[in-house]
Amino acid sequence: MLKKLCSALLLAGVMIVGAAAAGSVFPAYRTDIDGVTRAGYLDEEGQTVLPYAYAQAGEFAACGMAAVENDRWETAVIDRTGKLVIPYTAAPVSVDFSDTMIAYRYADHSVYYTLDGKQVGSYAGAVGFFENDLLLCRSAASNRCFYVHPNGERAFPGEFADAGVFSGGRALVRSTDGAYLAIDAQGNTLYTLESSITPSYMTIFGEDTIVLSNGTNQALYSLSRSEYLTDFLYHTISEFEDGVAMVRQVNRWGLMDTTGRLLTEPTYYYLSYMGEGLYAARSEDGSAAAVDANGNIAYRTPSYVGGFNELRYGLSWHGMEDGTLVFFRKNGGYFASLKQAENPTLLSENVVRVTQDGTIKYINLSTGHTLSAQPTTFDLGEGLSAHTVHYEKFMGYQADGTEHGWNVDFPEIRGLPDESVQKSINQAIRAFFLEGPSVSAEYEALEGGYGAAVEGSVLVVWANCISGKGEGASVWNNCLAFDLRTGTPYQAADLFTGDYMDTIKALLPSEHPIYLYSFPRMSETGVTWYYNEYESSVRRAYTESYLLSFEQLDAVLDRTGACWQALHTPYTPAVNTVAGFRDVKTSHWAAEYIQTVADRSLMHGANGLFRPDDAITTAEVCATVARSRKLSIPETLMPGLDHTQWYAGEVSAVYAAGLLEGLTENFRPDAVMTRADAMQLFANLLTAQGAVLPDTAAAEPLLAPFSDAGQIPGPRRAAAALCIQKGLISGLSDSTLQPQGSFTRAAFAKLLTMI
Repeated sequence: MLKKLCSALLLAGVMIVGAAAAGSVFPAYRTDIDGVTRAGYLDEEGQTVLPYAYAQAGEFAACGMAAVENDRWETAVIDRTGKLVIPYTAAPVSVDFSDTMIAYRYADHSVYYTLDGKQVGSYAGAVGFFENDLLLCRSAASNRCFYVHPNGERAFPGEFADAGVFSGGRALVRSTDGAYLAIDAQGNTLYTLESSITPSYMTIFGEDTIVLSNGTNQALYSLSRSEYLTDFLYHTISEFEDGVAMVRQVNRWGLMDTTGRLLTEPTYYYLSYMGEGLYAARSEDGSAAAVDANGNIAYRTPSYVGGFNELRYGLSWHGMEDGTLVFFRKNGGYFASLKQAENPTLLSENVVRVTQDGTIKYINLSTGHTLSAQPTTFDLGEGLSAHTVHYEKFMGYQADGTEHGWNVDFPEIRGLPDESVQKSINQAIRAFFLEGPSVSAEYEALEGGYGAAVEGSVLVVWANCISGKGEGASVWNNCLAFDLRTGTPYQAADLFTGDYMDTIKALLPSEHPIYLYSFPRMSETGVTWYYNEYESSVRRAYTESYLLSFEQLDAVLDRTGACWQALHTPYTPAVNTVAGFRDVKTSHWAAEYIQTVADRSLMHGANGLFRPDDAITTAEVCATVARSRKLSIPETLMPGLDHTQWYAGEVSAVYAAGLLEGLTENFRPDAVMTRADAMQLFANLLTAQGAVLPDTAAAEPLLAPFSDAGQIPGPRRAAAALCIQKGLISGLSDSTLQPQGSFTRAAFAKLLTMI
């Protein structure tokens, strides 16, 4: 039985935890037109290091390992080459990594492995990792704590009402009679605390410091000296991180070391630990700063929204009122910013995952380049495409503080010749997703995406979502079907004679009642039924699918019906396209120009598509120029290129012809060509034909009408002015040139016909 992965389950799956990550390889997710989200690994150049072959993928920990999941909800650990270090097994609640071990955390026990995948042992109630060759465990039956060796044997006799992990050969415990003790690795009592002393944390900090509470305030205490290191002066003393704790006194915060010495006086209105030795601090003037233990400022801003976030890879971030995210370095102040972005997750020293324009993107902050983005349009064939529409509806908070509501993607179908049919189909799809499944008010929530396929002349669209939150949530994979020629909606029942249910009952597995098999999805080969399992405290929601082929269903098929006929009749849209490109209709604004460049073999498409609205890359531009100028491929390639690259010869030809003058610095053929770069290239073409670059006195009046002309650097201004002078560039409707923007392939086709 196949358990089908749904994209919405990314948030409900196993918690995959990494220690401080190492290297610059990070997990990335992509949802395809089948509605299934898969994970792979990319590097900071956007190159795929490990394929999109996982249901879920965690970040690589400092030890070089990462946890992944397959479609059967099993968890494995891989190394950086993708090799399985721990084979797929039943999914734990979480996977934790230390420098030497891997821990699979289940509800009642943990299984520990070495970094080469050998199982150390399974331990009930285990906490943390082995320290000093001892592991803290808590009995579920007695709620008592004890310590074990890797072989599972008790480290020493006795159990404790409470206990902390070992550090430096000692641990803090509370005996069954309520006394607090410090013990060594053999279980011997080193220190016994006075009955009036109550530790705030079951942890020994530094050499022998503990935090005590008198019920109202806190103080530091030395075990070895049996004396207080501070008075009970502080309302709060946090746990120590790298030998430093945050302390609150009279509603002000400061920082203290394990000897009780104040490193920073309590002067901050707010203080929180960001990690990596930095603290988020708010001062009396309302400004926020990232400071170290001695109060030195690493970053400061007078304006922010939402505060600073945990440091990862030496970076943190905060929001601005205008929706901008500002990223700053631990040691270097401001790093980068992203406009209209939300939900950031830092994945490496340079890469962040954000949602921007409703699309999940992976962006290299150092270069500003988008390394990968969730596709928003999918080709369905025969000139049809599915364009993703995002819809959100906030519906409040659950008892645990998490949001619930609608957060779904659904398709808008494009390319149908009959606009009225297209409109009716899209209206039905939108209503379907916005209505959602029938759920109780308590769990009124929907999250996920969609899948779509053309089967014969039938468009099949299905939801791939989670309905509800927490226990009781289930997969929602209901589907729709439409005749692409008429817009007529179909149901699976339209394929069968009236008495088909007895046959279905006999063919489907009998372990579930027939009424639990819902949402049948038709295809050219058969009908797939789905059985949905609800989420519980011990199981995530999932779907089991069962394909019944038409051979199996032969006895109950209505082969004369409209649904069967449509399903088995290939879809052939009326010819209303340009140059054989399914995605360029004769009504397209650039139809004439695209026809011209196609007739001249200057620009080509792929798989019957021209992609008129896609941004054009530098390599595509160079290839086109080489064809238009009939440039010969040189024997020596342009530096930095090799013969394995499809464009190597044509780019090298343009380079050899001197047409890349002013463009070779940081030359990236695979990157989208900016408008400024395009103007430089066209100016080079014009000068090669005898045109003369205008001098400064002539250039500046040509650039003056454009409000953003100042963004064009000095060496490029004459080139831009020449393009304007020759009528190649006229600017945009808002009187801008947008030099850092890009040309679409359609716009570039127009330019080619003008030069």
